[in-house]
Amino acid sequence: MFYIFIFIALLLTGIGFFPIPEDIIVLSAGVGIQQEIGNALISFTIIFLGIIISDTIIFWFGKNIGIRVFKMKFFSFFISEDKVKRVHKIFGDHSKKIIFFGRFASGFRPVVLFTAGMSDLRFSNFIIFDILASIIYIPLIMFLGYRFSYDIIRFFEDTGRIYHIIEVLIISIIVIWFVF
Repeated sequence: MFYIFIFIALLLTGIGFFPIPEDIIVLSAGVGIQQEIGNALISFTIIFLGIIISDTIIFWFGKNIGIRVFKMKFFSFFISEDKVKRVHKIFGDHSKKIIFFGRFASGFRPVVLFTAGMSDLRFSNFIIFDILASIIYIPLIMFLGYRFSYDIIRFFEDTGRIYHIIEVLIISIIVIWFVF
């Protein structure tokens, strides 16, 4: 059940369905490993698959609907066609570095992946650099969860009331997200 939760949560957060960063799920997996709920190798594999699949989905959306999105009046009001062309130029010159380092920038990641799809970047280059970055990123964040799991657990025990308030807020946000 632990692995299924991690995989589904990564897919849903990775494609932006739930407004929380993937980092929290990966960090939580590290805590689960410390608490002997899961195995490190199996967790790494599940996390790796969830991240690569969700990244590929965002890349695919960028490739197939990216340019059309920015031609819509709503988006063109915020981002001009000139800015989109400049981003394409910058991305074209540095796409591999941007893909690699974008994995480590939590809020910036979906934009990087979508833009990569919009650009002329070949899927093979995208997937190679996404995999390389993920091989470094996943163990690093899992280790932080593993190493600081007792501190994380103690924090939530000490702030139990706040935790329940946050839990109610998250559930409320998810319900509002689906209703509206």
